[in-house]
Amino acid sequence: MLAHCDFVYAGESAKFQLPFINLGLVPEFGSSYSIPTRIGYLRAAELVQLGLPFDAQRAAELGLVTRVVPDQSLLATASETAQKLAEKAAGALQACKRLMKLPFRDALAQAAKLENEEFATRVRSAEAKEAFTAFIEKRPPDFTKTKQAKQARTVA
Repeated sequence: MLAHCDFVYAGESAKFQLPFINLGLVPEFGSSYSIPTRIGYLRAAELVQLGLPFDAQRAAELGLVTRVVPDQSLLATASETAQKLAEKAAGALQACKRLMKLPFRDALAQAAKLENEEFATRVRSAEAKEAFTAFIEKRPPDFTKTKQAKQARTVA
């Protein structure tokens, strides 16, 4: 969801992760388009494919957050920004936002549609079931037992 926000402030202790593949799933809400568009394919591939956690400073370096602030200043920073926006000419603000997002709207909608279709399949997959079961059982998932893994080994 971060890629859809106009402003993202992160507290210094914030942690981030794109755990889609870890859960046997695919990105959603247009993330397969918006994340690579924002940070580049190589960086997005690392975040999505490895699914490793990263801190607020790394999120800022990648351009996923507007600014990192002290944890105790997070709400005040967001409130100040909201107040500044509320003082602007609403029509002009809305028009600027619409114009800035217009070039990406169709591609984002198409990505979200394809993701939803794939997500619906993946969420019912053996891989997702294994990931969810492992989470509940507090153990690492073992994807080598799934049907897809066995088929991939047979094809290779």
